[in-house]
Amino acid sequence: MLEVCRRLALGLALILGAAALLLVSDLGSRKSAAKKAQDRDRPVKISLTQPASQAVLDDAVRGVVDALGDRGFVDGQTMQLKKSNAEGDTATGAAIARDMANGDADLLITVSTLALQSVANANKTTQKRHVFGVVSDPWAAGVGLSRENPLDHPAWMAGFGTMQPVEPAFKIARAMKPDLKRVGVVWNAAEANSEAQIEIARKVCASLGIELMEATIDSSAGVGEAAAALVARGVEAIFLPGDVMVMVGADQLIAAANKNGVAVFSVIPPNARKGALFDIGADYYEVGRHAGELAADVLDGLDPAKVEIVNYLPESVIINEQALAELAKNGWRLPESVRQRAKLIIAPDGKERPGLAAKAVAEPAPKLRRDHPWKLYAIMYTESPPAEEAVAGLREGMAKWPLVEGRDYTFKLLNAQGDVGTLNSLVDAALTDGADIIIPISTPSLQAAIRKVKDRPVIFTLIANPVIVGAGKSFDDHLPNVTGVSVLAPTDEMLDLLRKHFPQYRRLGTLFCPAEANSVDLKDTFVAHARDRGFEVETVAVSTPTELPDAAMSLAGRPIDAIVQISDNITSAGFTAIARAANQTQKPLFSLNSTTTELGAPVSFGRDYHECGLQTAKMVLRVMDGESPAKIPFLLSPHVVKKASLPNAAKNGLVLPQGYLDEMETVIRP
Repeated sequence: MLEVCRRLALGLALILGAAALLLVSDLGSRKSAAKKAQDRDRPVKISLTQPASQAVLDDAVRGVVDALGDRGFVDGQTMQLKKSNAEGDTATGAAIARDMANGDADLLITVSTLALQSVANANKTTQKRHVFGVVSDPWAAGVGLSRENPLDHPAWMAGFGTMQPVEPAFKIARAMKPDLKRVGVVWNAAEANSEAQIEIARKVCASLGIELMEATIDSSAGVGEAAAALVARGVEAIFLPGDVMVMVGADQLIAAANKNGVAVFSVIPPNARKGALFDIGADYYEVGRHAGELAADVLDGLDPAKVEIVNYLPESVIINEQALAELAKNGWRLPESVRQRAKLIIAPDGKERPGLAAKAVAEPAPKLRRDHPWKLYAIMYTESPPAEEAVAGLREGMAKWPLVEGRDYTFKLLNAQGDVGTLNSLVDAALTDGADIIIPISTPSLQAAIRKVKDRPVIFTLIANPVIVGAGKSFDDHLPNVTGVSVLAPTDEMLDLLRKHFPQYRRLGTLFCPAEANSVDLKDTFVAHARDRGFEVETVAVSTPTELPDAAMSLAGRPIDAIVQISDNITSAGFTAIARAANQTQKPLFSLNSTTTELGAPVSFGRDYHECGLQTAKMVLRVMDGESPAKIPFLLSPHVVKKASLPNAAKNGLVLPQGYLDEMETVIRP
């Protein structure tokens, strides 16, 4: 018995020893995991930049943000996202890159070749983790990547290339015009991505027996003139490459070509919507999503050094039959082989319909299909920049549905033109026509829908506070047939920034509309929260658009330190009158409406209305897929746009301190 116990004790000792060894050997990884968990107790800081405002770059940035959101990195909650845009200015791009490299971001993200180059150069010393995307040829960008070895790159960088399909573009052009002999191209020799595409174009043209006529530019202002010169030299088509400078002037290029019966084809969708004959290129929203997924992987612990730098191209072909109709007399046609590759076709009447390629990849799920189309009615109270942004986001989101408009659903947008009586009539008309889902846009529309619609889903968008108009008791406890997306203004954040960077301000002012429940609620909230922070607040009521200029002058003429304008329908539609009054009196102007920088606001600080529309489209699809609105909580649109305009500030006499600018995601410079 004693011998048995000795043997058991020896075995037990060996087991305990092995366990201890395993615990010690795993100590590092456990500390790492604990560190990661600790780090996640605060939002991760991401700094993202793009070199200019272009549809493809904007789509890519949106894809990055969406993918991060899907992975749990939500701006303002688990992530602090600072976005910068050089707006085509090289010096500004370099300054942004230095700020990113020397800042406190956990991760840098760049969109486009120019942004990659400037940030990679600035980041050589600090070596912050850096994810890049929307780059034609990163190996030719001079940032230390090896074309031969995908793993040979700076250890802190990860990304991928998206080389435009230059060769397929020329082959489609040849298929559409078999006797094509002369093609022109305008390009910027200072862009490495452009040079890489031109090198390919030269080789492809040589193999196809096409003469490539080149015109170089050094500013986007010269694009139209260069295109006209190519037309004068007798080109039959102009190739539009993925060149940032040329894309800025794409409208002028296409106009010069179309005016003379010359076709334009591009590798950057969606230039076909501007009049090009066809595009073949990447779906840049998907490219952005791919970059966002990679960024999320890096934030979750993926070592950038272990990422292979490869090419990624989700192909998208768009055919413009409207342009083709004009070019047919010159021998251009649409072979069936090309038609079958199209994801989108712009018909001769200008309407868009999905191509065969889109149908192949996006056949509707059976449970979404019905024997008759869904009838969707969006009802707008009045036109305004926020409403237009929300509708654009809604339409963009609907375009991504696995459904075909016309076959699976119909969509009608009704506008009451600011008249409440008309608004009620429009709701009645939608119900009479058998609407399946009502989509109110703005608070008056939601109020009308709640009063009249009890037996079918109401999915609102662009509503500041749905609770105050009776849509529910809270965002989780609401009417069973009602749900939607809120754009409640970030009032507290705005006031905290004013308190921090403008401590001399004591008195603030704002306009409001007594007839709009949302406006009164926003005004009351603003006044209460401002007073909590020691501000005094002056308010001026305005009931009609015609009263707005005088009301704005009345407010600006009062002894206040700054105007902080809340967002409602009247002030959004007529914001230029407020900016004009503020500039005339040199009264500092801050706006809680994210679309007002373009209307003269030095600072706009508000919810992303386009994102609101996108989220609404997702919610509508969930309901069409069988989910009850009663089980879908109201959603607060997650992204807050923080934008400052130095040119507008100069007109306004407002000096924005650097600390304030550092907290903006976008700064527009002269």
